[in-house]
Amino acid sequence: MSGAGNEFQVVTRKKWMARKCLSRRNRHKSESDYLNDCPDVNVDNFHSRLERICGEMSQSDYFIVAMETLQQQLDALKRPLERIVCLGLGPFTRTQQALHQTAFIVSTQRQYNIKEVFYYDPVFRDSEKELLQRLNGTVMREDCAGRHEATVPTLYYLPHCPYALMHNLLWCNWQFASLPNVLLISNSFEMVTLNRTKNTDDHISRITEHCTEIALEDDYEQHNVFNDLSLHTFPSEKLPKVEDAAFWKRCVPLKVHEDELITEVDMAALSIGS
Repeated sequence: MSGAGNEFQVVTRKKWMARKCLSRRNRHKSESDYLNDCPDVNVDNFHSRLERICGEMSQSDYFIVAMETLQQQLDALKRPLERIVCLGLGPFTRTQQALHQTAFIVSTQRQYNIKEVFYYDPVFRDSEKELLQRLNGTVMREDCAGRHEATVPTLYYLPHCPYALMHNLLWCNWQFASLPNVLLISNSFEMVTLNRTKNTDDHISRITEHCTEIALEDDYEQHNVFNDLSLHTFPSEKLPKVEDAAFWKRCVPLKVHEDELITEVDMAALSIGS
């Protein structure tokens, strides 16, 4: 990728912390402007770059432990992983965080020889869509706001995505037969429900005590890429019985705003020149 080292500006942590104090609206506007101003990449060159990072990812301690954790849950399910759905990945040719998360998904796909890998994020450029297709992925054309049914064991990867998106994924699979097929890597349910109103009735708050949550310890060499992520599974033996009509009654789906799907950029990690 010609000039890759000059495409991004490294911002000191002090400046980043100051920037985090901006209002949510202004922060999103600033991030959107920054990402839109980033020059597009040479697809061939960036493909080579991403392949190198995938090779490094597959050998990293973080990835190896994450795969061991995932396999343990698949062994308990007694069914092989058949599909991966990745939502809200972010502009991976323009941010360091999303770049390494992409390498994680591609490496997972290869680890399990998964043929069906689906991506959606409204911020994808045509070059990013082409790269994902080259990596044997499918970019979905429509935003289903997290409503993706797990008809087979499916790994859902929702890195640092909005609460509503995670809620709607559960909403779509809110059946005794479907939830065990969901293996979800996202922000910790335990953490995201801490600041919710105790009387709130939604699918995340309702399922938390019935799911198995395993924190994926963030010891990856690149900081602020995999922080606060957990693998959530929903073993049938931990779920309420089918006859529990109150539990299995669906809540209303939540509205996901398109700008909330844009991954909040860690400005200190924007440079992908290395």
